[in-house]
Amino acid sequence: MLFALSAGCSGKVEASPQDAGPSDAPFGTDGIAPGPEGGSHGSDGGADAGDSATSPPPTPTSKLDILFAVQNSASMVGVGPYVQASVQAMFDRLVSPNCIDGSGSVVGVSSAGVCATGSLEFQPVSDIHIGIVTTSLGGRGSDQCADTSTNPANPSLSAHADDHGELINRTGANETPLSDASPSNFLAWFPSVPQNAGKPAPPVPAIGTESQLVSDFQGLLADTGVYGCGFTAPLEAWYRFLVQPDPYKSITLNGTKATYTGIDATILQQRHDFLRPDSALAIVLVAVENDRSADSLSVGGQGWAFESQDFPGSPSGAAPEGTIECQTNPEDPNCTSCAFLTGSPNFATECPKDGANGTGGYLDPADDALNVRFFHMKQRFGLDPQFPLQRYVTGLQSATVPDGAHEHDSDGNYAPTLDCTNPMFATGLPTSATASTGLCNLAPGPRQPSQVFFTVIGGVPHQLLQASPGDGTCATGTAPADCPQKPALSSADWTEILGADPLDYDFTGADFHMLESENPRPQSPCPPSAADDCDPINGREWTTNEGDLQFACIFRLAAPIDCSQPANLGACACAPTALGADTQLCERSTTGGDAGTPYTETQVNGAAYPTIRALSLAKDLGAQGVVSSVCPIHVVEAAPGDPLYAYRPAFRALIDRVATTLVK
Repeated sequence: MLFALSAGCSGKVEASPQDAGPSDAPFGTDGIAPGPEGGSHGSDGGADAGDSATSPPPTPTSKLDILFAVQNSASMVGVGPYVQASVQAMFDRLVSPNCIDGSGSVVGVSSAGVCATGSLEFQPVSDIHIGIVTTSLGGRGSDQCADTSTNPANPSLSAHADDHGELINRTGANETPLSDASPSNFLAWFPSVPQNAGKPAPPVPAIGTESQLVSDFQGLLADTGVYGCGFTAPLEAWYRFLVQPDPYKSITLNGTKATYTGIDATILQQRHDFLRPDSALAIVLVAVENDRSADSLSVGGQGWAFESQDFPGSPSGAAPEGTIECQTNPEDPNCTSCAFLTGSPNFATECPKDGANGTGGYLDPADDALNVRFFHMKQRFGLDPQFPLQRYVTGLQSATVPDGAHEHDSDGNYAPTLDCTNPMFATGLPTSATASTGLCNLAPGPRQPSQVFFTVIGGVPHQLLQASPGDGTCATGTAPADCPQKPALSSADWTEILGADPLDYDFTGADFHMLESENPRPQSPCPPSAADDCDPINGREWTTNEGDLQFACIFRLAAPIDCSQPANLGACACAPTALGADTQLCERSTTGGDAGTPYTETQVNGAAYPTIRALSLAKDLGAQGVVSSVCPIHVVEAAPGDPLYAYRPAFRALIDRVATTLVK
């Protein structure tokens, strides 16, 4: 992962229930004001009011709304071409569904809604809305990721460090808005067919040819960018656009306390235009890194400080450390932040000096690199300032959700009151904050939780998701590397991916590639000194100098990237100043290397880190969650239409699920 102040910021996250102790004063003149902090991750069940277990069967729909949430920071280099190459297959399947026999086996592909053999798996989808939000939501009160940040490779353009959770519309070298997506910043597939006769026209130009739809969407994907905020908010981005009843306009500070200010009318209008009450809804998250965004209003309104380069009140700029119990057991009741123990007679024992430059309960800056600020937070800091994962489970399954005024108690604990209709399950969405219905009191709509699907294309080795030869999904005699994804994951699969309970620091049973670590993982047979291809999944471990994490997996780029070129400034892993300049992401030199390393400035591989939070959410959603790897099974087509190429496995799995709610 790369970090460049002018382009954004990066970090790592693993959430856990938050714990803290009381205090009467901040730790430091302008430091974090101690306050109780709570929260928990999602359970394996659903959420309350909108749970599909108690909802009536949904009415089959012929409409589909697809929202892509795409990471747009520097670590995403190399991912975009594979996403663009895969969407054709997604649209092909929706527009020309498979033909199936009586047992459900695919026997062909339909043409113009007709099967030569068998019957349609579902009716061709002739009404689709599709748009993109990015994971850049700015610094949210911190000194990072300003909305005014510029692209280091082209200072005349924005870095897009804050896309505000709004739909994006920018294409080409000058990021010109695409006319087919204007004015509401999404595309509408709405061909002139009998199924659309009498329907109201979409609020953006109707697209009637699949080739135009594919070309337009590939263009929007291509210009998502790779210079956005490294404090990525992959869960909050779609939640803010689809669920938050009153999306804030900005986060402002009153002293050191953050508050939500204003209402983002752009989101309200775009949401109204994009999200139909009677469509199936698919969220597609594409990310190579874990969620690393703070709940700015947590910790007594000072959670934003964890996204700051210079931690408020710290003599060294580093964050406060956790007590000694946190190091061995973050779930110990005595694990808390040293910021909460000011004046305690046990302070020296509970908060010993950290490293050579730690002081007064603050970490040594060498142990608090901004690039890994969001990594094992409870263990390192004694608290976790993130939103609990249950927030997002509720957002995807519950008929009611909290508005901004009813999410936190006076101490900054996340204590939501589900006082508003969830816009995802409402009708008559408002277009402005002055709507006569208000933002909370919306009429329930027909969409059911079973018609909402969450797909993660993220940091997990595809080898942990693939079937095995002879298991009924992959034919006997097939090479293991050529087996498709499993149609469903078992409990044992999930344990191998996540461990017993990663959000509570129980990693029992996890494959070592999915363990977040700054240091080489001892379970790996391939230390930093090994050959770059020692491990077929991630190459090898590497020396991060506590400035990055180990990779979950790596993948070959569709085309090498010359990091010495100005066009790649700030978004390339193999420049001499990049953190990854000596990793297996770079091309080995045959002549001794550049800048004293055995590598050139050519990046040949991309990488992904364990995306623990997004994967945990997909697990909690059961049948509504879909998981695929951002490290493709095949990076080159074995033959035209290769189903294992790029991210075709992800889109196939998604549409297999969506098919359950489409008109047959």
